[in-house]
Amino acid sequence: MALYAPEPDDIRIVGHDLTDRPGLSLVSVLRNESYLLPAFLEHYRALGVDRFVLLDDRSDDGSATFLAEQPDVMLLQSSRRYGDSVPESERPPTVRSNDYRQIHLWRSALANRFCDGRWMMQCDIDEFACLPPGRRLPDLCALLDQRGEAGAWGGMIDLYPAHVSDLAPGAPGADDPRGATWYFDGTRHFSLRDGGPPRHRYEGARSRLNRSLIDGQEPLSLRARLKLKWLGARKSPSGRFVKPLLQKWQRGTWYLSSHEISRPLSAHILIPLLHYRYTPALYAKVAWAITDGGYSKGNSDYHTIDKLLEAMARKQAGFLGPNSRKLTGYADLKATGNAIGLD
Repeated sequence: MALYAPEPDDIRIVGHDLTDRPGLSLVSVLRNESYLLPAFLEHYRALGVDRFVLLDDRSDDGSATFLAEQPDVMLLQSSRRYGDSVPESERPPTVRSNDYRQIHLWRSALANRFCDGRWMMQCDIDEFACLPPGRRLPDLCALLDQRGEAGAWGGMIDLYPAHVSDLAPGAPGADDPRGATWYFDGTRHFSLRDGGPPRHRYEGARSRLNRSLIDGQEPLSLRARLKLKWLGARKSPSGRFVKPLLQKWQRGTWYLSSHEISRPLSAHILIPLLHYRYTPALYAKVAWAITDGGYSKGNSDYHTIDKLLEAMARKQAGFLGPNSRKLTGYADLKATGNAIGLD
């Protein structure tokens, strides 16, 4: 069988051409992320990223203009769109579902073109890896190289403020997430295993919030919660929240979905991936996501968020639950079992 190694023939470089720039790369696809981009770049620069390979999916909020001015960003654009269906002839030999869209093809193709044989990260702009103080991503790459491991998984931890009023204009963090106070559900979310992605061990904050606040939804049963906690599951009630985050890319590898690739990663390291889901920018994101479409399952996640925000505003509800914990740093994630093998 011929090697499956797609190239992104639909893209063009519109900013600095950093094709040959050495060091650790971060690859991401984005649209309208002006709220998070300054914090995102600052965060990953501090963690040791040397080159950002960012594909802008037709932003209209100033994101592209901002990125074009950054000396360590290689800005890309495409003739295709994030949510476009991929022809059968361009799909990999195996995929996780029939919902295989351009974003999934881009993940493999961009890595093939810009990161073959190199260490790279792939994550979304609202996802911030968290490492122990003083540790940087190149240190982790060196450790994985020493062990002969191809990469490490990231486990997404949803972040949220205390109350729905914290999403309003003028609230702390309204213009920059670095000015806000964030919380997470302080319990173990995942467990590592040999030969496959981590198992989910908790329903996640979004399932808890949706089930407790959206009219007509029921809380997850005690049986289901205990089954998740003790046996684990491939995905949580709200979806999959693990990602192949850090990899030494090898041509011939492919993404089965945004949450799984075709080769195994380390069963000894789990990187907590802080997910800035419930931010003041969420209202605008929901509005254009529902209008423009292109997300999985008919944009169902954004329709659900819209219902949640409406219910929270009507009830003047808060985000905090019985296990909520204020995020102060890496120690909180380690203490709750959401960081493994990083010290």
